[in-house]
Amino acid sequence: MGICGVVAEYDPFHRGHSYHLEQARELSGCEKLVCFMSGSFTQRGAPAVFTPAARARAALENGADAVLLLPYTHAVREAEHFALGGVALTAKLGCTHLSFGCETDDIRLLQTAAELLENEDDALREDIRRGLEQGLSFAAARGGALRKRTGDEDDLLSLPNNTLAICYLRAIRRLGVSLIPVPVKRTGDYHAVTAQPMPSASYVRSRLAAGDDAVVRDALGEAAFALFEGERAAGRVLMPGGDKTGAMLLYRLQSMTPEELRLYPDCREGIENRILSMARSAASAEELVDAVKTRRYTRGRITRLLCHVLTGTKEADLPELPSYTRVLGFRRDAAALLRFMQDRAEAEGLSILSRPVPERDGTGSFDEKADKLWFLAAGLAPENAYKEKCVITG
Repeated sequence: MGICGVVAEYDPFHRGHSYHLEQARELSGCEKLVCFMSGSFTQRGAPAVFTPAARARAALENGADAVLLLPYTHAVREAEHFALGGVALTAKLGCTHLSFGCETDDIRLLQTAAELLENEDDALREDIRRGLEQGLSFAAARGGALRKRTGDEDDLLSLPNNTLAICYLRAIRRLGVSLIPVPVKRTGDYHAVTAQPMPSASYVRSRLAAGDDAVVRDALGEAAFALFEGERAAGRVLMPGGDKTGAMLLYRLQSMTPEELRLYPDCREGIENRILSMARSAASAEELVDAVKTRRYTRGRITRLLCHVLTGTKEADLPELPSYTRVLGFRRDAAALLRFMQDRAEAEGLSILSRPVPERDGTGSFDEKADKLWFLAAGLAPENAYKEKCVITG
């Protein structure tokens, strides 16, 4: 059975995601399509607009056969570990292919970059170091070094989806798995601030926050818009910038010492002192991030760190690879697929949870904390996290 895996966030699910799933199935030739999706918080360290259940339903209604959880410990990480977690789950659960969106479908260029980074030599390290000394972010410094080695005159390797695509290819090499990569070229501009046939999720979120329902309806498509309208009517939505996590975070930081903050992921080079100093005068989390970020410490890096502070997830808590996943939803005709993945999971020593309650050994506890925080931030009782049922469609 050919199974194509897709690692995603769907925050929210829109027409571009529908196109990707359609192309992934067609280009891979696979019978089944499985999505590994982030939970209540996303890779940029922000709460998702809609619950995992709502986003999983949208994926199932638009081409996916099953949707499983990418655990918090890898979903809220920099691109390298986000991709590593997704690839590990995809391979362990029996997928034969991995599809990802990117700004180029030149797989040879992407593979070359992945090989260079996985086998980094002194010259490449020196080029990256020089870029950092010039004040570039690590991503920009690395992009410049790769451009020099690959002749990437259009600077394709620095584009955000290509960067993540390279991380997927690096993870495949590092883990020694035989996944067949299936790149799907994005259409449109990732950073566009105007409507496009294939919009970016960030643009859709901005229109949701602005209450521009006409644009949102067109961007999501009728079925996804109807689904998300129902969630909004039920109050199960966190509008970008409108949640309560900022106040929780600032209060939490008031009682922390630099030594305590230094225990959290990616908190190095004295950034803990800068964060705690700025937190004393910041009136919102957005204001704090604006004050703290530098060319070296990007917005994404800061917001992920602050997200871990909110959830109490320390550096020592983060595993190299996921030890569990959870079935968020599936189509009725995919029951055999789930049984197959369950057998694979048992052989790989991987736990597949069926509900949002942690096992007695603590498996799933990080996602439980994130789910409860999401509902609290939405103005709902945290116990709602335990009422999230597996979505079954078809």
